[in-house]
Amino acid sequence: MRTLYAELKKSRRRHNTLVAVSISLFVLLWAARTGGSGPDKLSQGYSGLFYGVPVMNTVVMPLGTAVLASRLWDLESREKSCRMLLTLQSRSALFLGKAALALLQILLIVVIESAGVLALGRLSGYTEALDWGQFRWLAVNTFAVNTMLFFLWLLLSIRFDNQVPTLEAGMVGSLSGLFAAFMPPMVSYFMPWGYYIPLSTVRMDWNPDTRIIRFYTTPYPIWLLALTAAFLLLFAALAWEALKRREV
Repeated sequence: MRTLYAELKKSRRRHNTLVAVSISLFVLLWAARTGGSGPDKLSQGYSGLFYGVPVMNTVVMPLGTAVLASRLWDLESREKSCRMLLTLQSRSALFLGKAALALLQILLIVVIESAGVLALGRLSGYTEALDWGQFRWLAVNTFAVNTMLFFLWLLLSIRFDNQVPTLEAGMVGSLSGLFAAFMPPMVSYFMPWGYYIPLSTVRMDWNPDTRIIRFYTTPYPIWLLALTAAFLLLFAALAWEALKRREV
């Protein structure tokens, strides 16, 4: 708790919580703008959200988590700041504090996004019954991929004093993750920053003749979620090693 409190003190004027809220609200506003009001769309409203939100997350979250990581490490990246801070706390305390605060911010993003999905369904008058299994799966996947990406961007932030490479990597991740969605599924497995889409179990079938969209579900890709967790642990370990080896 002491390390988390220290991180909250350091970032109290950074408005990181507002950034996290803005990220999730941007996704929800996008989802609200792409929704429809026709009888067919209302009868598949939640399925449409479970299909569309992962695509929106693929565009927004890689850059969003890069912004969070760079802002959390911004103070330490300044000249001699890291050396001064490490006289007040250990490297492990510094790393754990960053990780704990990031997890809280990512959890906030997921909670707001999940609550927004429920609110959109209620306000739009969806007639489709909510599939709570798909709802929980989306929340778990978003949290897992966001956390994995945070540690990847934190690794870059620690390695480079300038935070521009981290933000550039987030932008590239957003664009390449969306590009991978239009490629064969095997391609997306080599781009962890785009795992939001292959982890989704809702697929869309569009008939060009009738112009009718039908959503259907596929089995949960548990193995891909396990791979995401493995990447998460790997990036966290690499970020910790980078901090241990960082010269101050």
